[in-house]
Amino acid sequence: MRKLTVRERVLLVLLAVIAAVSGYVMLFYIPTTQSIETLQTQIQQERELLTQLDAKLAEQQKMERELQQLSGQDTALPYMPEYDNLQAVMVELHGILDQTQEYSISFQADQTQEHIFCRCVTIPFTCANYGQAREILQQLHDSDLRGSLENVQISRQENGTVSVQASIRFFEYQESGEIPQESGE
Repeated sequence: MRKLTVRERVLLVLLAVIAAVSGYVMLFYIPTTQSIETLQTQIQQERELLTQLDAKLAEQQKMERELQQLSGQDTALPYMPEYDNLQAVMVELHGILDQTQEYSISFQADQTQEHIFCRCVTIPFTCANYGQAREILQQLHDSDLRGSLENVQISRQENGTVSVQASIRFFEYQESGEIPQESGE
């Protein structure tokens, strides 16, 4: 065996340094950097999830407060009657509108969505003054039947009476979700 020259020794030392640096980069630096990037991505995703969960928690707490307020009230919430509550709707409307000078009731095409049945009713009526019109509209709004008063138009006639055009939607519940079709008999 021959002795290595200075130049060969320097080259071997440089090769050893390059091998050590390459080993460090390949075996430690690159995997560590990739792990850090992966963890930072996971942290960002977890922060976004935390933000979404915080928003849901705030919404849930708001709904729980509203439920506590509603349960603390003495007035009972209107229930949603079973489907085909037309008789009760007619009795309720005639009872309220009996105070008017003149009224008519017309039903539009009924609508259904899943288990909820919507009965749309247009109610034009005439009464003596604005106070009476407001009282009748308030009674329609506060009805025991679950409904929504919509499209209210009030106008004074030349003879001093007040003409009101209103629509109200009554909601009913159908267990099966299917509303029977009316037969043409």
